Amino acid sequence: MKNVNIFVDVDLTLIDASGQTVVGAPAGVRRLKEAGCHLFCWSTGGGEYAEGVARRLGIHDCFGAFLPKPDIVIDDMPRTTHAFFEFVPGSPEEWKKMADTIIDRHVDQR
Repeated sequence: MKNVNIFVDVDLTLIDASGQTVVGAPAGVRRLKEAGCHLFCWSTGGGEYAEGVARRLGIHDCFGAFLPKPDIVIDDMPRTTHAFFEFVPGSPEEWKKMADTIIDRHVDQR
């Protein structure tokens, strides 16, 4: 295992359709960072938008970079670019469950 690189989306992942914080998102992001994950925030709205939302939520310091979502990925090992962890927020516990699962399956325990 290794400490994974995680790309976190903004809309409907960190904030809901009204721009309000998804319950548990800031705590989940912090938990992943504290576990040693390398976090990157991205959005179809662009890097500046992603950074602004992260600042507003108080989790800016958890991310190594703020990026637009890619439209096309060119890679000699395309299977490595499809390791997405689908997240559908629904309850306040969803972020905690997701963070725990990622840490258990993909992070070197210190």
